[in-house]
Amino acid sequence: MDRRLLNLAFVLFLIFSALIPNITHVNAAPASGNITTPEEMGTFLDAIIAEQMKTNHIPGVVVTVVKDGQVFFTKGYGYSNVIDQIPVNPTQTLFRIGSVTKLFTATAVMQLVEQGKLNLDTDINTYLDFKIPSTFPTPITLKNLLTHTSGFEESNIGLIVDNPEQLTSLGNFLKTHIPARVFPPGEVAAYSNYGASLAGYIVERVSGLSLSDYMEKNIFLPLNMNHSTLRQPLLADLGKNLAIGYNFINNQYVKGEFEIVQGSPAGAISATADDMAKFMIAQLQKGRYNEIRILSEATAELMQSPHPYNPSLEDTMAYGFVWNHINGQLDLWHNGATFLFHSGLHLLPEQNLGFFISANAPGASDLEAIIFQDFMDRYYPAQPDESPTPLANMNSRKGLYEGEYFSSRSNFTGVEKIINLLSPMNVSVSPDGYVLFSSGGTVRKYVEVEPGILVSVLNPWQRIVSKVDQTGQAYLLTGVGAYIKAAWYQTTTFHLIVVGLSLLVLLSTLIGWVIASIVRVIKKALPLSRLSRYAQANGAFFILLLIAFLIMFVVVLSDTSLAYGVPRFILEVPTGLPYLLILPFFMVAAAVGMLVFAISAMVKRLWNLRGRLHYLLITVAAWAMVWELVFWNFLKIYF
Repeated sequence: MDRRLLNLAFVLFLIFSALIPNITHVNAAPASGNITTPEEMGTFLDAIIAEQMKTNHIPGVVVTVVKDGQVFFTKGYGYSNVIDQIPVNPTQTLFRIGSVTKLFTATAVMQLVEQGKLNLDTDINTYLDFKIPSTFPTPITLKNLLTHTSGFEESNIGLIVDNPEQLTSLGNFLKTHIPARVFPPGEVAAYSNYGASLAGYIVERVSGLSLSDYMEKNIFLPLNMNHSTLRQPLLADLGKNLAIGYNFINNQYVKGEFEIVQGSPAGAISATADDMAKFMIAQLQKGRYNEIRILSEATAELMQSPHPYNPSLEDTMAYGFVWNHINGQLDLWHNGATFLFHSGLHLLPEQNLGFFISANAPGASDLEAIIFQDFMDRYYPAQPDESPTPLANMNSRKGLYEGEYFSSRSNFTGVEKIINLLSPMNVSVSPDGYVLFSSGGTVRKYVEVEPGILVSVLNPWQRIVSKVDQTGQAYLLTGVGAYIKAAWYQTTTFHLIVVGLSLLVLLSTLIGWVIASIVRVIKKALPLSRLSRYAQANGAFFILLLIAFLIMFVVVLSDTSLAYGVPRFILEVPTGLPYLLILPFFMVAAAVGMLVFAISAMVKRLWNLRGRLHYLLITVAAWAMVWELVFWNFLKIYF
């Protein structure tokens, strides 16, 4: 932490008009689509990337495009080291590629499948030295892990740390961080870093090598990827060329430390754009790079084939790759992010083209999607297509869709569950029959083409399928995830009302009691009875505990790492967190006491009727807050 604070003293403004590029143009055969020359592509990308860098304070970007088995265009923009003004070099500068790592992990799994050492349909417990709980009758398989249909809940606390002393072995991390299984395998897609990490650990168990050694021997070395590694921290020869991640705070760049991904198979690779080009070429050529094969053609085709978990879905998951369409082109892709780096890899098999981009700042969170969409619109524009129109009587089926939803990629059993409160998805049906998905100010429009099947107005390959399971839970399924319909008591509006009204009752009561006590002293009134004093003291104790909890909760959330722009508790356990999480247990004890006093007041006719009803009201408000603590999983021990 001290090192990051010291970095605040280094103030350096990046002048985007003076970007120092490293560029390599490779003479390529004439390309299909509207692609002409590397020079023309450079002119196009220069403008849109420079705009994004300036707007979002991104110090460095690298991009590479491969076409027909060779590098067509590659270029570095800006700086990998702002302080020393070291320019990004696509052949030398390593970027953290985040979850793009999952494509390499999936490749490793498929190599062992090809060798007969792994079976995609076997219970993963067969390969592990610990047991994944048998929550559901159906076991989890490697196919589930590679397509994110294992059914694990999401948990991010502890996944990325910035202190090498916190790094533990992959096996130990997985054994001590088993997430709850919340969906039956193969029924609901829910993106899972833990699942991808399990797949990598299985590679270690079966091959007898650490995953970093395995990748070096079986992927990096055959592809001549000499500037790529899964090791954390990096060895000195590669570490000297690693791009530094920066957050832009108070008009200055704040340097981040090396981010250590505990679940390394899910997101730990550092690589140059040049090396990523070689990986893309190998995947586009069905496992072949030059005369070397990392996968047989049949295995590569299996890896890149769609594996829908619902037959009505079109865009879905391949093994590792997201399988979908953009502007009518098949796009096999995966993006990735750490706190400081954002990357994306896209393959257009029908065009024999690959696109990779990476940047070293949190402000680049949307860079990959924006730049690649602009790239596609220029070189492979969508063909005019007649937009589908809503089916007749759509309004009569609006109940099938309308409501508040939360993502299947959520936490259900830990305190991270509260994130659902902050990011709801609201679905409504417009008067003209379109289904509107609204979240974070963005609205996406869909149309029902068959009962229970929605198609995106902008991209007809993107489908959403309505499903109701045997428990009555409603879902809207997408190819790589799902939206879960919230019951009335799960909605953000309901919880805001409960918390708001409860706080109003409890805080106004505390203020009223304080004022009443002062008035009694001034007027020298008779003291309250012993039972009344105890009842008020118990109620005041609960309210003070609640105030302390809320203050500490805000303090923990607002204790943000300057370099990473995330609450510090995600990286490490803050000093005050154990105290925050113990307070709810005292609050329960106080709430029980309030209930006892409320019943006693009724039985013994303490105070007048108005006083008894008031104390009953604040008791109900206290228990409403206890219910909120239970619902958001704060009544658990996490330390």
